[in-house]
Amino acid sequence: MKSYNDERPDGLQRLGDGALGLIAVILVSAATAVAQSAPASISTIPQPTSDRPFFDASGNAYYLSGQPTAGAAQTQHGGGTCSIPGYHGIPIPASCPDASVMKVDPSGNQIWGTLLGGPTADSGTALAIDANGNVAFTGSTGGQFPTTPGAAIGSSTSATVFAAKVTADGSKFLYSTYLPESLAASSAIAVDAAGNAYIAGKTSSGHASIVKLSADGSTIVYNATLAGSSADAVTAIAVDSAGNAFVAGQTTSVDFPVTAGAFQQHLKGSQNGFLVKLSPSGSVLASTYFGGSGSDSPSSIAVDGAGNIDVVGSTSSLDLPTTQGTMRPSAIVPPWNNSSPAGFVAQFAPDGSSLKWASYVMSSDYQPFGAVFDMGVSALGVAPTGDIYIGGLTGPGFPVTPSAPVVCFQGLTNRTNGFLAHLNSSGALVDATYLGNSAGGDIIVGGSLLPLPGGTVLISWRGTPIGVVSRVQFGSGGWTAPACLSNDVLNAATQSGSGGIAPGELVTLTGFGIGPDIGVVYQPDAQGNVPTQLAGVQVLFDGVPVPVLYAQSRQINAIAPVGLAVNGTRHVTVTYNNQQFGPAVATATFGSPGIFRLQIGQSAQAVAMNQDGTLNGPTNPAPRGSIVAVWGTGYGQTNPPCQTGGLNVPRAAPLSPGISAQIYKVGPNGGPSLPTPVQYAGSAPTLPCGLVQVDFQVPVDIAPGTFSFLAWIQFQDEITWTQSQPPIGATIAVK
Repeated sequence: MKSYNDERPDGLQRLGDGALGLIAVILVSAATAVAQSAPASISTIPQPTSDRPFFDASGNAYYLSGQPTAGAAQTQHGGGTCSIPGYHGIPIPASCPDASVMKVDPSGNQIWGTLLGGPTADSGTALAIDANGNVAFTGSTGGQFPTTPGAAIGSSTSATVFAAKVTADGSKFLYSTYLPESLAASSAIAVDAAGNAYIAGKTSSGHASIVKLSADGSTIVYNATLAGSSADAVTAIAVDSAGNAFVAGQTTSVDFPVTAGAFQQHLKGSQNGFLVKLSPSGSVLASTYFGGSGSDSPSSIAVDGAGNIDVVGSTSSLDLPTTQGTMRPSAIVPPWNNSSPAGFVAQFAPDGSSLKWASYVMSSDYQPFGAVFDMGVSALGVAPTGDIYIGGLTGPGFPVTPSAPVVCFQGLTNRTNGFLAHLNSSGALVDATYLGNSAGGDIIVGGSLLPLPGGTVLISWRGTPIGVVSRVQFGSGGWTAPACLSNDVLNAATQSGSGGIAPGELVTLTGFGIGPDIGVVYQPDAQGNVPTQLAGVQVLFDGVPVPVLYAQSRQINAIAPVGLAVNGTRHVTVTYNNQQFGPAVATATFGSPGIFRLQIGQSAQAVAMNQDGTLNGPTNPAPRGSIVAVWGTGYGQTNPPCQTGGLNVPRAAPLSPGISAQIYKVGPNGGPSLPTPVQYAGSAPTLPCGLVQVDFQVPVDIAPGTFSFLAWIQFQDEITWTQSQPPIGATIAVK
């Protein structure tokens, strides 16, 4: 290892020649393909709202929004005046909102719509369609709710949740009733074959609550509470053909009521999921935790024809109880995620207490600065064959199959795309496709996926600014998608293109058929230069060839020009086998930093060196107050600059004047908290031009364990300063 201590006051050694191979390996993320002669297809139907839909068996969509139509059960607003936030948060008077239901046909046309509400604020939260096409729904009310004769609870001054059922043509309420005041909020509803409704949510004291309501709305069949000593809440509910209810939710209680012989007897993390089976009379037949040492939350649940219970959701646990032979049995932390695998899918046996199989799903944990986005797997549907379809948000590198109608990522400036994946009844991947558009479409949370006969799947997502429903058909009989280049240019460390491309940045291009099937890593010439053509692949920025580090059918790594002008957009094309792909479009910027990770896809642990020259990691943490070095790209030029495709200058060279590197501790909301001192940011001698080293001090006041940090940079001239886009985090281990 070569030392640069004479140029460095902190005495920290730099990575030696072996690091070049380490970085090269990190840049290569293996891609797998599952081959599937009917072509794939996708058609998109605009919807009258961007709200989440609920589908019936015929493909009609139902929304908890919309305007009333003539002849509807309630066509006029319930009246009343409510206060809503106005300018600068000052409340202003406005008409109180009503709950509403709208039915939309498979072509996107509204069939009917009705209101339901009184002179206070009312809103719907969930709905379900019974065997006769009637719509049962639930929601919250501020009081004076319009109930129907014979309602289970016709009047109340303290109840805050209602349930109602409207006829299939929207013309009449079959019932409208308050629910017991013990149910403070409803989150899910299901109906059984007899038309009974099962409404789930939580109590005012923060515990899971399930109410069963008779088919005519006249009787509370049972009112069950599932309570531990901490917070418990139901997030999804399903019913089997025998009238057993399966309730999925999340809990932080160490004493949540599990049953003997349950799959998981104890809480393992800060929050685990749970699955409870209730008899038709409301008694607990089975109850189990499900989760790992992080935080886990189910989002949707379904029962297949054999009685198996399928559950999907989000997870931050790296030790979720998964099984071999499934889509992804080992934990995966995509480089565009901050720290978690994000998604899971699991199947339990009909007894409700034994796990049949479980898998991770590469999906997004993107929630910048506390904003609410869909995380993990958010949509679930089960075909009559027992095959499973799941949807959510994901990023580049998702295992899309050649049978996909959209095989290339379409993120552009958005970090994520929707996905739809088809698994067999054992949890193995059969088909997968991206879904969405470059304007930032994404999957809507839960209840928005329906497998139809013949293999067609309906799935909804938010467009810009409307909602859409897509009819997706995967290719069959050996059909393979045509070659394509994804339209995003990604930071090679984070695999994200949301921050733009900086001069000299190591970048990743993704696609399908854009290089050789077996990946090829470049070999430097005698001067250490990177070639501008590799295995027949060329990458061009605005028509000018750039160095290529790695080439494979689904991924190319290259180096942006050091002299890249930091204004406007750049067009990036790929040539391979006499075919040109693209262009992908990138916004040029002064900086878009990303930190390389040690084991890409396995954890957020950065490639980091402790002050004593050893590799940082969980078994070799850094002392608090010591200096740690990490390596990244996207920091712009150094002073003096290096040559595109060559090596960094053989000495410490700081970032260009006006550019400063910053390291922030990750705060509770996922954004930057306290800064930590940066000792050095600049060239990484012996490594390719574009790789940067950042040395920072480990905070002295943090707890031992994992230190999550964000790498930012800012540019300042004589007049203004500009900060880079919100970064993707990484971690180091601290003693």
